[in-house]
Amino acid sequence: MIETRNLTKRYGDVTAVEGVDLTVEEGAIHGFVGHNGAGKSTTMQMLVGLVTPTEGEAYVGDEPAGSLAARRKLGYAPQHPQFYESMTGRDYLVYMGKVAGVDGSAADRADELLERFDLADAAGQRIAGYSGGMERKLALAQALLNEPDLLILDEPTAELDPEGRASIIEALEGMTSEGVTTFVSSHVLAELEQFVDTVTVLHDGTVATSGPIDEVTAATGEATFEVEASDNERLRELLADHPAVERVRLENGRLSVVADDPEAFTTELTTVAGEAGLGIQSLQRRGGLEETFLKLTGEGDD
Repeated sequence: MIETRNLTKRYGDVTAVEGVDLTVEEGAIHGFVGHNGAGKSTTMQMLVGLVTPTEGEAYVGDEPAGSLAARRKLGYAPQHPQFYESMTGRDYLVYMGKVAGVDGSAADRADELLERFDLADAAGQRIAGYSGGMERKLALAQALLNEPDLLILDEPTAELDPEGRASIIEALEGMTSEGVTTFVSSHVLAELEQFVDTVTVLHDGTVATSGPIDEVTAATGEATFEVEASDNERLRELLADHPAVERVRLENGRLSVVADDPEAFTTELTTVAGEAGLGIQSLQRRGGLEETFLKLTGEGDD
């Protein structure tokens, strides 16, 4: 659904994005992460057609990015959406639906999306009175007006409370089951890791790594668990020679376990503890995408 080759954008002597090669398969939820200033928004704007590349190529569904054919395939919600604040939420969506050439009734489509994102009660309220979270939902609704094949979303859960973020994630997962491809950036890496299929890490305008989320995290980050048991010292002795464990140590009253085989470790931990008459009081995994990101960007080095 998305393919770029040597995608580059320079502003005078400043290179915002350099040599980005990217592939996003149809139907995937693809995470796009990087620090502020890493080039995420610029890359997204080149895919949408708002920014012209200095070098390289980008395609959306085999159509050149920025072309009318490509724009018809996608919906876009920017990091800082702008609205006609004197309009009501419903009037805005109806207006934008007509501009986008929505098939059928733009009003019906607007009502469907307002209901989908829990904005129906605020449909007649002026956007000037919307909270930041409500504006995020309205921006996502606007991106979906034309029933796109591809969604490009820049920080769609920013300013939302946990319930609001969960509703957005649930909506994205539901759309994926309908065949919609989603390209999404977020600073909440632990949350992003839970629902994306593939991920790209951008660092200083270049791709640090890209691929399936499990492969990316496995290649650069250890599977580290914090365990608290009824007798931590005894459990440490039992786990020291376990085949799924690389190393284990007792620190700050908790066990820190690095697992060679994370799935086997979490599956067998209860059995090992139970056979010794020990209780497991807590189990938390550290690392994952956040640890991988820090290592790739040089912030996780000792």
